[in-house]
Amino acid sequence: MGRNKGAAARRKKAGAFVRKGNAPKVNAEAPRPCPSLSPDLLANIHDRLRFLDRVAFAAVFASSCDNDLFKPEPWLLLPCDKPETVQLFSIADRRGATVPAPEPALRDHLIVGSSRGWLATADDRGQIYLVNPSTGEQHELPHMSTMGVFLPRTNYHYFSLKNEPYLTIRYGHGPPFHEHRDAHARTTTYAADQMRKWFYRKVVLSSSPSCPGSYAVMLITEWRTGAPVFASADDPMWRLAPSPDGVEDAIHHDGQFYSVSYTGVVEAWERDADSGAYTSTPVAPKLAVEEHKGEGGEPSCRKYLAVAPGGRLMVVIKYPEVVKERYGSDKWSCAFKVHVLGDDGHWKETSDIGELALFVGVNTSLCVPTIGRPQIKACCIYYTDDELGPAELRKHSGRDNSDLRAVGVYSLKDGTLKKMEALGKEQRSFYPPPAWITPSIP
Repeated sequence: MGRNKGAAARRKKAGAFVRKGNAPKVNAEAPRPCPSLSPDLLANIHDRLRFLDRVAFAAVFASSCDNDLFKPEPWLLLPCDKPETVQLFSIADRRGATVPAPEPALRDHLIVGSSRGWLATADDRGQIYLVNPSTGEQHELPHMSTMGVFLPRTNYHYFSLKNEPYLTIRYGHGPPFHEHRDAHARTTTYAADQMRKWFYRKVVLSSSPSCPGSYAVMLITEWRTGAPVFASADDPMWRLAPSPDGVEDAIHHDGQFYSVSYTGVVEAWERDADSGAYTSTPVAPKLAVEEHKGEGGEPSCRKYLAVAPGGRLMVVIKYPEVVKERYGSDKWSCAFKVHVLGDDGHWKETSDIGELALFVGVNTSLCVPTIGRPQIKACCIYYTDDELGPAELRKHSGRDNSDLRAVGVYSLKDGTLKKMEALGKEQRSFYPPPAWITPSIP
């Protein structure tokens, strides 16, 4: 792995560091006169630029003009054979781009989250970073040992989770911990490289880290552990929070973290100003979920939480399927259902979400308007693979070469599942799984 060891390139402060990137910075305080150009001409210029130039162009002009030509759109970050670069692909205009990969946060790291134009990545030592691929700026989050439920070590080649104190916090009481797999064991140990594949599930960011002291982070752990962990720019440690049902997905919306549990409960999270601890409150009735367990006890379906442009909460449920083909072979497939929270406070299942599209995967979940974006199909769900650890096992075993498992498009209206045609020849099985990112304006 490439690691930057130069002391001059690193500025440490309060457990975090910041790097200068490869793209020019835009002074947010400087006046930005609106150009006297037509919207069509501005859009034409914007479409002809390369990726980083497009972001800079939007930063200069879009915020000062009374138009919405430059709304952020989801791009797909693809695995790249060259560690010094990152491949991006725009679904909206079917354009690809290769940009420098900031070191170290995008060099041989796995993506474990995507929020507000920033990626959360994890290295093979269990360390999590935040990085903006558009600018190269990056921050190092607190070390996982600050959570207080791992055995202390002089170096963390292994992380040994102390099960009893961890489960006591998660369930809000001491033993017995009924039906928990690891309740009988003193510790559960992960190699440092396994943390990013089997312990971390998703990192959610509240706001851009570019403003010092302004952001908070929610880390969702994988289904066996289930409890969320929080950190913030003004707190040098991770704080474990109680969650008896386990958190499966989360977003940050309207100043709060929201989550959906494995049992279908949507909750809002609040931070205590004095203690820094987080607690949750249900905001809607429990979803009716057709849940079945896999061979190892893992959930067979996946739930994603999103918010529509008007502010309505949405839960997307992905049901994997195995389709029997001719000659006895099996083919992986899946189907989706969407539930929208109504004005009456109840969930309603729908197959018509209007002029909207949903983008889901292990790293993010978002809802995007399709008006003015003809290449993004309305009433469709664009998805990527769900898990890092199992995806790696499938790659090494050679048992699964399904293009559709890696990335695909599902139509809610007719229930059809297709490859993502926009990728063309780039369509293939991926590892690491592709990640959605909505580039942010510096």
